[in-house]
Amino acid sequence: MMYRTARRAAALVVMLVALGACSKGPTPEQQAAARKAATEARAQDALTTYQKMVDMKSYSLAVPLGEEIVSKYPDTKAAAEVKPQLDDLRAKAKAKATKERLQRLWVYQVAPMAGGTQSTAAIGVSRPAALDLRLILRRHSDWGLSVFLYADGSQGFVCKGNCTVPVKFDDTTVKLKAYVPQGGRPALMFRDEKGFIARLEKASVIHMKVRMKGSGERDLEFEVGGFDASKWKPLPKKK
Repeated sequence: MMYRTARRAAALVVMLVALGACSKGPTPEQQAAARKAATEARAQDALTTYQKMVDMKSYSLAVPLGEEIVSKYPDTKAAAEVKPQLDDLRAKAKAKATKERLQRLWVYQVAPMAGGTQSTAAIGVSRPAALDLRLILRRHSDWGLSVFLYADGSQGFVCKGNCTVPVKFDDTTVKLKAYVPQGGRPALMFRDEKGFIARLEKASVIHMKVRMKGSGERDLEFEVGGFDASKWKPLPKKK
């Protein structure tokens, strides 16, 4: 495309030179018109590529193309078309990048577990980043629905009987009952699993305060806004 544009521009200049040869060469006005036509043609080619990226919602690619059109061909029709769109495109590119980052935080898996099958959706803690801890939503063929924290390499959680854990879903704090399962596993299981999941599906960020063995109270943050319920596979019902 760019090659054809250059050929058209070159042909235009040759034509003007040839026409002007009979009268002592092209005038300055003719030369300026030829340069402007060539610039407009190159800008239109760039605009075509830019528009394809916008139509495909590839905003992170469209933005630099648009910025190049505005800076490289500032006085063209293409630049006049693109310039008013750039702020909105930058916002869309940022929003899409954020959404994709949040979606990548979640891991979905279906696998055998303790003589049955489990389907899990798990997300690691965002803060404190050094803590190896996950929030896990689980469907199990025998145990049913569970929501729990699991701390790899940890001695576990401090929770006597049914303890109360303050959990903040965005701006709303709910006090939820939780317990430590038998067997010494470093997990903290939440009761009212369906209520927890319903709130999670509407939230962007979850904060909760828990007590951990050896390190005391910890304020945990999970960026849950990328949760995709369609990727957390349901299990077939038992026959």
